[in-house]
Amino acid sequence: MKKIILIGRNGQVTSYLQRVLKGDYELEVLGREQLDLSQTGVIQEVLDKSTPSLIINPAAYTAVDLAEEHQQDAMAINRDAVAEIAAFCSKSQTPLIHFSTDYVFAGDANEPYLETDATIPNGMYGQSKLEGEQAILAAKAPAIILRTSWVYSNQGKNFYKTMLNLASTRDELSVVADQVGAPTYAGSIADATKQIAEKILEQGGLTEEQVGVYHFTCQGQTSWAEFAKAIFVENEISTVTVNGITTEEYPTPAKRPAFSVLNGDKLTRVFGVSLPHWGTALAHCAAETKTL
Repeated sequence: MKKIILIGRNGQVTSYLQRVLKGDYELEVLGREQLDLSQTGVIQEVLDKSTPSLIINPAAYTAVDLAEEHQQDAMAINRDAVAEIAAFCSKSQTPLIHFSTDYVFAGDANEPYLETDATIPNGMYGQSKLEGEQAILAAKAPAIILRTSWVYSNQGKNFYKTMLNLASTRDELSVVADQVGAPTYAGSIADATKQIAEKILEQGGLTEEQVGVYHFTCQGQTSWAEFAKAIFVENEISTVTVNGITTEEYPTPAKRPAFSVLNGDKLTRVFGVSLPHWGTALAHCAAETKTL
């Protein structure tokens, strides 16, 4: 049975990956207790103790606003730790699936971003994730980098769960309507990642043509306000009114991309994989909510 190391234990994506990978592979899950990504300098030593066929790394410093204050923490986890993982993968020729973000872009486009478009992060979170990508590429690791966006699920802290929690105490909500992106369900991410992992393991690694950056989001696009309305519809909540507001009316320490829709054609072309439309994925997430 092929061995996969999954870095991170309790995050949204890692939680769903554990579900879909368990049983089909020998799965070694490295949570913070086993691999603290903030303690750079020991990461390769930890990985050296194992002989994985594949490493999957969804773990990251994802507190977008806090990253502005805690820049060293964000860089340690999103850049320095990733550089060590990449060095191990380069040395051992272990394939790596690493997750990145739409925040590497400025958000001033008017059509979906391609992998080749210029990366101009607005804040420290996006900058730290971009430098993590660059570290992987510089190490010439056999890796693919999957940029995703607006991740939500029934696990952890995210927009979906926040909306459902607020619905129990509020009958009116103000939600930003001038930021556009693609909500991406962690369950959809896990399912598609498994397909990619299967292909990598079946062919014994990544080919030179497959190595590189991919956009990895659900299809379609919407605003946060329209996403909120859809969440309430799918969960049969009719007691909440959503009012759209501007970004200026909801200031945050870190600037968000106004437009961060990513074009996923390359992923489909190279790996034969595509994520569902965001509305379809939301229906799956809401169905799961009903079972909890």
